[in-house]
Amino acid sequence: MNHRFKNIISNWGWSLLSLACLQCTPDTPTKIDYDQLAAQLMTDLKPQVVGTWTLRQVHVSPNGPNRINRLNLTKDSTFQDLALLTVVPAAAPRQTLVDPRYTEYDGSIQYKTKTYPIQFNMWPGLRVYSSSQQGPQAFLLFSFRFSDGTRFAEAEETFLEDLGLINETFSLETTVGQPTMQWVGLSRGIQRIDFVKQP
Repeated sequence: MNHRFKNIISNWGWSLLSLACLQCTPDTPTKIDYDQLAAQLMTDLKPQVVGTWTLRQVHVSPNGPNRINRLNLTKDSTFQDLALLTVVPAAAPRQTLVDPRYTEYDGSIQYKTKTYPIQFNMWPGLRVYSSSQQGPQAFLLFSFRFSDGTRFAEAEETFLEDLGLINETFSLETTVGQPTMQWVGLSRGIQRIDFVKQP
């Protein structure tokens, strides 16, 4: 085989090898649109959250980091079938700029013979941003929704506030197809609320 032919074969071989290496180049990683994932999560959660729920078990600690123990609890306590919570999408946005990554809900909470208006805003939890899909689905800030003006607090609403339910931030977990929901309190002494959805 003459020298020129060897060079042609050699160059041709290198060209094939280069082409093969180009084919082996790893794909450029797909950029994840976290805003879109967050908006989709909020859409998916809406039918799971809306409805009427029994607060089946409310687990309370007297030692929450920001707790003022007006109930004089001396140990961890569990309140059974404490109240009935009804959740509906907010009739009108409370924020000037509507963002699909955040959702707003209204509703009511019935405790004993009294019913009070409530509201909460919900935003995506750590699960959206975790490659392992771990962490809470969402967070929410739960509060009463009274009309503006002066009013005197009733004993029942005061109890719900003293318990740590009102003006508290919770993480939220639901399971698709299951009539259950769980909130974990983040600062005021409620460790966990286990909800059961009414048929």
